[in-house]
Amino acid sequence: MKLKKYSGSIMAVVLLAGSMIGCAKSADNTQSNNSASDQKSSEASAEPTKFSYLRPVWGPATYQKGGAYEKELFKQGNVQIDAQIIPVRPYNEKVNAIMASGSIPDVMWGSGPFDPVFRDAQQQGAYLKINDYLEKYPAIKNAFPDFLWNQLKDEKGDIYFIPNPVSPYVPFMLMYRQDWFEKLNIPEPKTIDELDAALEKLKNSDPDGNGKNDTIPLTIGTRWYLKDLATSFGAAHDGWEPSKEDPNKIIPPFANEKLINFNFWLQDLSKKGLLDPDFGVVLDQQKAIEKFISGKTAIFPNNYVNYLQVLSDIKKVNPEAKVGIISPLVGPDGSQGGVRAIVPMDRGFYVSSKAKDPEGIFRFLNWQLTDGNDFRRYGIEGKTYTVASDGSKEEILDVDREPDYQEAQLEPFGTITPYEEAMTDWELVKKNFEKNGFADQFDNYKKKYDEYLVTTYPDYRNRGVISPIEMKEGTKLYEDYMKATVEGAAINYKLTKQDWLDQLKKWENAGGNKLIEEVNLLQKDKSKPKSE
Repeated sequence: MKLKKYSGSIMAVVLLAGSMIGCAKSADNTQSNNSASDQKSSEASAEPTKFSYLRPVWGPATYQKGGAYEKELFKQGNVQIDAQIIPVRPYNEKVNAIMASGSIPDVMWGSGPFDPVFRDAQQQGAYLKINDYLEKYPAIKNAFPDFLWNQLKDEKGDIYFIPNPVSPYVPFMLMYRQDWFEKLNIPEPKTIDELDAALEKLKNSDPDGNGKNDTIPLTIGTRWYLKDLATSFGAAHDGWEPSKEDPNKIIPPFANEKLINFNFWLQDLSKKGLLDPDFGVVLDQQKAIEKFISGKTAIFPNNYVNYLQVLSDIKKVNPEAKVGIISPLVGPDGSQGGVRAIVPMDRGFYVSSKAKDPEGIFRFLNWQLTDGNDFRRYGIEGKTYTVASDGSKEEILDVDREPDYQEAQLEPFGTITPYEEAMTDWELVKKNFEKNGFADQFDNYKKKYDEYLVTTYPDYRNRGVISPIEMKEGTKLYEDYMKATVEGAAINYKLTKQDWLDQLKKWENAGGNKLIEEVNLLQKDKSKPKSE
C-alpha cells in the first residue's frame, strides 16, 4: 500500500523526500556524496532521452500534458517523457490488461516479483534485468539498503524491479469531530464497545446543529483503510497469521476467525445504520475525506500523514471545528489494537526489455539522485517552494500554487524515492504544524502515533517464498470461492458467519488446503517477522 498523496503540499513535508525511513541529512547529502563517483548528468548525450512511462496516481487524476513544470523537468533532466496515469484503485486491473496486450510502456509501475502476474511477466522476459545498471549507477543502488534489493532477487540473483519503499508503520488513525463529541458529552472511546455506543449516540443526535439527524457516524473509503481497526480484533488485515490450533502453521486471512468476526461486526454496524451506506459501493478514500471535511460524517480512518491537511482544510469550512484522534481500541476479546505493519515497499517500477534507450532511462534516474536531487525533492523555487531566511526550503501549499505546479501535475513524473526518505522526520513535521498555526496539536498527534506503534500486527507470509500452487491457482481460487463473501459480508445482510465458513470449506476442497500445505512446507520460518 503507497502513502496516499492527499492535497499534496502539507502531506509531502510530513515525509522527507524518499521512501523508507529517514533523516533530513540523507537527502541533502545525496548529491555531495555521490557527485564524485556517480555518472553525472553532464555525461548525458545532447539528444534528450525519450521514454513512455505508466504509473498510478494517488491524488486527483487531472494531469494535463505540456504544463510548465513538465517543460522545466524535461529541460533540466534532458528527457521527454510520455507520462500515462491510471488512478491507483483500478490500476492493477487495468495494467493487467495492458500487459496481456503484449505492448507495454518503456517504464511501468507494478506490484513487483511478489505478485504472480508481474512475476510471470518477469519470467517471460517482459522486463529488463538491471544488475549491470545498478553497478554502473551506484546512486540508484545506494538509494535502497541491501536487504530490500535481496528480497527482489530471483533464484539466479538477478534483479528486474526498482522498489518504491515506504515506512513499515503507516497508521490509519481514527479521526473524529472532537467538538461534536464534547457537545454530546461523548468521551473518546477506548474500546470497540465504547465506539459502538458513540456511533449510536451520534446517529440519534444532531451534532452539527442543522436540525436533522443526518450525520453519518462512521465513513470508510476503501477496505484497506480498515487495517488498523481490524487489529482491535487481534488480527492483521489481509495478512497470513498462525492458526489458532497450530502456531507453526500459517493460514490466509479469510480463514482467520478473528478477521471473520471483524467483518461481521462491520455488518452489524451497517445494519444499524452506523456505517456509511457508500462503504463497499463507492471505493474512494478521497470521497471519505471530503465527507469529513464538509461535516457529513463524524469519524473516519485516515492515513496519519494527512492529519495536518485535515486540520487545515476543515478550519476553512468551519473555523470552530475540532479534530481529534482516537487511540488504538481494545477489542471484544481483549485484544489491544495497534498498527498493521506492512512490507516496506508499495509497488515500484520495471523497465521494459524492449525499451529503446534503457541507458538513457538509468542516466535520468541517476540525475534525479545527483545533479537533479534538489529538483526531484523540492521542484521549482517560487512555484513549489520558497527559501526561508535560514536557507531551508519551505513547500508552498498545493492550494496556493499555480495550476501547472500543483501536485496533480507533478505526481505523474514521480519515479525513484530513496529508502531513507520514507520515514517521518518529526522535527520537520513539528515545524510544519507550527508554520500552519497548529503548534498546539503536534504533541498529541505524535503521542497518538506512538500509541499505534506499541502493538504491531504483521503479515507472517514471506512473499519472497513462492508457492507454485499459489502462483498458478491462488487468484482463481479466491475469486471463485471467497471474493464475493469477503468483500460483501459487511453489506450483504443475508450472509451469515456459517455461510462464510461453508464457502471456506469449498475453497479448501477445491485446492485451498493444498495451497496452505505447500506454503507452510516451503516457508520454513513462521516466526513473527521483523518489519525493518
